[in-house]
Amino acid sequence: MKAYLVTNSFLRSPKFVEIYEILSANARKFNIDLIAKTTTDLMSEIHSVQNTIEAPDFVLYWDKDIMLARQLEMAGIKLFNSAKAIECCDNKEFTSLALLQAGIKQPRTIFAPKTFENIGYTNVDFYYKAKEILGLPMVIKEAYGSFGWQVYLANTDDEAIEIINKVHNKDFLMQELVKSSYGKDIRINVVGDKVISAMLRYNPNDFRSNISNGGSMKAYSPSKEQCELAIMAAHAVGADFAGVDVLFGENNEPIICEVNSNPHFKSSIDCTGIDVAYHIFEYITGLL
Repeated sequence: MKAYLVTNSFLRSPKFVEIYEILSANARKFNIDLIAKTTTDLMSEIHSVQNTIEAPDFVLYWDKDIMLARQLEMAGIKLFNSAKAIECCDNKEFTSLALLQAGIKQPRTIFAPKTFENIGYTNVDFYYKAKEILGLPMVIKEAYGSFGWQVYLANTDDEAIEIINKVHNKDFLMQELVKSSYGKDIRINVVGDKVISAMLRYNPNDFRSNISNGGSMKAYSPSKEQCELAIMAAHAVGADFAGVDVLFGENNEPIICEVNSNPHFKSSIDCTGIDVAYHIFEYITGLL
């Protein structure tokens, strides 16, 4: 079986290359000839519907280049995850809408109204309306972002307005702070209809628990309710596999925070000893 591993042309730092190597090593366990292709490599091979690409059996699409993903699907190639799933996870507003449509518990969320690059926000009346519903502290998230880097906490009006001015014209959303989950969450790795592994992430010095922001981790045994909600969330965005972030609501009620279509699972492997990549290929080969 021949497959492509599609990666971003510019994300070549050791933390990303390590993930690519783990995926390649696991592909060999299933006798899959996994050929590495960057988005630039494929750009010239599939520049139109009349493409010149030699179709693989499938593509493991480890990037967020939605236009290229759609072109590959138009050429009849099966992607894991699909372009639609990746797009839904990449945009936090799309994720929120998918969860809402599926009736899945998430923090109360309000989308900021649309503005434009040459205008920005000429007033912040919308913020004060959102504050009446969400209160303070308030979480402000840019629609696009990874590793918690574009997620902010506003404790006061002045802080919120400073964040909004910093975000400027980018799409963003405002959420209530789930105080019972301050600095901690669960990363649950879902493949198909199964929970593969889970870890507790915690950071006493930050409201975000991301390992890349200085958080710590330990293996975690999720409850049946947490597992079911994580699987539902992955299905809601259309993902074949995903890293689902689950918050602790009042009385430990699970609340979905985010769904990641390209989970950076090295931390999960280090924490739990369970190789998520193996289960991804086991799932794919079981379908094809």
